[in-house]
Amino acid sequence: MRPKRYAAQTLEKIFENNLHGVDQAPPKNFSRGIDVLGEKRLDAFRRSIKAYLNHHKRFPNLLNPNTFTEKQVLFKFFGLIPTPTPSDKLASIGYVPKSLRKKIAVPKKIWVSSEPSLPKNNEIREGTYYFKSNHGSGTNMPIEFPLSDEARRRLNSKAAFWLKKIHNERLSLWWYEMMPRRIYLEEDLRGLDGDAPDWKFFVCNGKVEIFQVDVGRRTNHVQTIYDRNGSFLKSELYYTSGDPVVLPEFLPDMIEVAEGIGTNFDFIRVDMFIHNRKVYLGEIGLVPNGATIPIRSPEIDERLGRAWFAPWMGKVEQNWGNGHYANVQYEKFEY
Repeated sequence: MRPKRYAAQTLEKIFENNLHGVDQAPPKNFSRGIDVLGEKRLDAFRRSIKAYLNHHKRFPNLLNPNTFTEKQVLFKFFGLIPTPTPSDKLASIGYVPKSLRKKIAVPKKIWVSSEPSLPKNNEIREGTYYFKSNHGSGTNMPIEFPLSDEARRRLNSKAAFWLKKIHNERLSLWWYEMMPRRIYLEEDLRGLDGDAPDWKFFVCNGKVEIFQVDVGRRTNHVQTIYDRNGSFLKSELYYTSGDPVVLPEFLPDMIEVAEGIGTNFDFIRVDMFIHNRKVYLGEIGLVPNGATIPIRSPEIDERLGRAWFAPWMGKVEQNWGNGHYANVQYEKFEY
């Protein structure tokens, strides 16, 4: 069967059987793909299914999903995403409960703008900064102030491209297009530990199910995974595993913060890193890897799938407005 036909039949069955909350309006301040995409939803559904088929070599079960990667695909169209989206790099800290903000830091933002024109040399202290956008992936690079005229022209051109760029339309990550687009300069925290481990916590229904640690991204990338208690799991996630790492003394705080953020979501991946004995919030991911990269160990795909169940999955009986989604907390962070 071709992906186009499979997508059309699956979407038709979902609507015929009122699955995944299609017969209910989303709660206040939430959006979902089937509404936002409108007439484009079938084509977007087909593209996501085709991408899944190409990478996983099978069609996803989207009527009664069991694995984590199947639920990721479903989430893109039926999951409830609040505004502002936690994927906005300038807004994500707002989902950290205020009581936990002393346990995590965010890199300092030196300058933020919606215009493709970097600040003048006399407006920024001499040094190295990270130049980023808030609404995409791979839009970051170190730059050095003061800027030469040629470097400024080149970077302003890049800024204009970033501000117009659509974030991976092929994978239907539509919420990136809902963000107010910004470019910004951030303090450079690379230092001597530029290849330090990245810590990524998979939070299902408010509880860390597993976390991954990535080491040697620029040399020999190794990714190890652990359960919530810090026990090493010999299974593999997206990359080759290696020897377990030494767990940081801050791990309990990191888990507490990840779960604090996770109380607002059915599933979320919270990324962190450690610099100069301080824990920093990285990105917050809704659909890691766009649901394309297969999980190397099927038991992990199944484990995460079992741990993640959302009120919008399956046959929805409850009123969302009186449930979990009415209690989502966001408090804007002033940089």
